[in-house]
Amino acid sequence: MKKLIYVVAYILALGIVACGSDDGAEPVDCGQARVEVADLGNTYRENTSTNNCSAYKTSIESYLSNSCSLDDDEKLIWEKELATLGDCTIAGKICLLCTNSDITIVVCRGENGSTFIDDKDIGVPFDTYVERSTCE
Repeated sequence: MKKLIYVVAYILALGIVACGSDDGAEPVDCGQARVEVADLGNTYRENTSTNNCSAYKTSIESYLSNSCSLDDDEKLIWEKELATLGDCTIAGKICLLCTNSDITIVVCRGENGSTFIDDKDIGVPFDTYVERSTCE
């Protein structure tokens, strides 16, 4: 019976150690993460494909989730960039914050040149919408 108790105690101890907080993830080198974000951002600006958008977005999310941003202002800049990228389903999507009637929303230009709000084509050319709004 003592042997059985020792075996159970050993298995429990092993289980507790194996289920510790160490998830096996390597610590992130924030300097390298900054370089990766910059490189992928340049690649995306050169070729706004869906794959480049997804890679750039993932690198920004990793940068932010590993607390690599220097301060709240930098974090806000990256969060706005993520909002601009959207879900990367429309390659070459360009998004702006536009204000009409004191309401500010994210407005995007799709590949077809039309205006998208909440990923819905509103049937207005993007350039026309931007001309009639205050956008940044």
